[in-house]
Amino acid sequence: MTGSDPRGQGGKGPLLAALVLLLALIVGGLAGVALDRHVLLRRGFPDGFDHHRPPRDREFRKRFAKELGLSPEQQTRIDSIMDRQSRELRAVRGTVQPQLDSIIGRTRRALDSVLTPEQRQKAEEIRRRHPRPSGPPPGDFRGADRPPPGEPPPEPPR
Repeated sequence: MTGSDPRGQGGKGPLLAALVLLLALIVGGLAGVALDRHVLLRRGFPDGFDHHRPPRDREFRKRFAKELGLSPEQQTRIDSIMDRQSRELRAVRGTVQPQLDSIIGRTRRALDSVLTPEQRQKAEEIRRRHPRPSGPPPGDFRGADRPPPGEPPPEPPR
């Protein structure tokens, strides 16, 4: 014999097996994390704890499901719809927010140009005490399908 491996591997067999096992371990770990984050956590824990939704949203969904008497299957489907809607709103807000911030900044500068230095200082103190909440500003955001306050709702289509 010439001292070479009879299988023609040159001693690479154990190294290759170790690499395959390491790769399988890494892929399995990543798949487990993905399953945990994207499937199991979306259903939430029995106590209602859910890492993906803010507390106010969790409470609203919990109350909504309870008041309507939703089945677990209905709740899962509605959560899916609301998650999709939330992602769409975040995407739109991300593209529109810079414009809104620009309008707010221009408005603030215009208001400050009318105020005395003392009034500007007081206005800034008020702004610090009452920061703007996230989400849409207060106002009448009825949507196209809702009538103005005091008017009866439109009749449903027949």
